[in-house]
Amino acid sequence: MSDAVRTQALAGVLETCLYHDARETAAMEGFYTEVLGLPLVSRWPGGVALRAGAGVLLLFEREGLAARDSPLSAHGTDGPGHACLVVGEAREYERWKQLLDGAGIEIAHEESWDGGLRSFYFTDPAGNLLEIAAGDIWPG
Repeated sequence: MSDAVRTQALAGVLETCLYHDARETAAMEGFYTEVLGLPLVSRWPGGVALRAGAGVLLLFEREGLAARDSPLSAHGTDGPGHACLVVGEAREYERWKQLLDGAGIEIAHEESWDGGLRSFYFTDPAGNLLEIAAGDIWPG
């Protein structure tokens, strides 16, 4: 890594993309806006942008993205993706587990990390693996 790159650290991740089939569009948007409570930022044919803290979660229909002829659409997955969301305060962690349980969402796994933090995993309507962490689980 060059010295120039080392001194110009990136500030964070602005966008994270998850993908779904067109038939899952309504279920996906409802899950992220109603169950997870993410505010809608923008909508376009085949996709939506949702605010998640300082970043944005983009949900794309695979079929619509594949049909676009643009360098900006040169991404996607064939199977499930993964995104980890972090709670604002550690005490909100248990509340999120209860909220999802109350919505009928099954917690697939819970992990204990070094430093005493935890995270749990569940899936969205398209089968993407989501995680909610009680804080930054990665070493500094």
